[in-house]
Amino acid sequence: MKYYIFYRENDNFDDLLSDTGLKKLFGFQLKWSNYLMLGSDKVSDETYSYLLLKYGDDLKNVENIFINRKPIPFVDYTPDRKRPDKFKNL
Repeated sequence: MKYYIFYRENDNFDDLLSDTGLKKLFGFQLKWSNYLMLGSDKVSDETYSYLLLKYGDDLKNVENIFINRKPIPFVDYTPDRKRPDKFKNL
């Protein structure tokens, strides 16, 4: 599923939510303080281009909002070299 996050200072997303071209595509909607997250599996390249042209100023990058805190091997920790091979990919 692809997620798109929008941010507006006035917290008004009525035009985006009532857009007939987008309303039927997004089954997942989550709204919090000045943000709106839409999720869908059905977004084509044409729809994504339309989304960028019309609402691109409000679209935010997911990496700037949700920080990846997954540990990095040999940076955050040193893996045990004696670990059995069956557990190496876990």
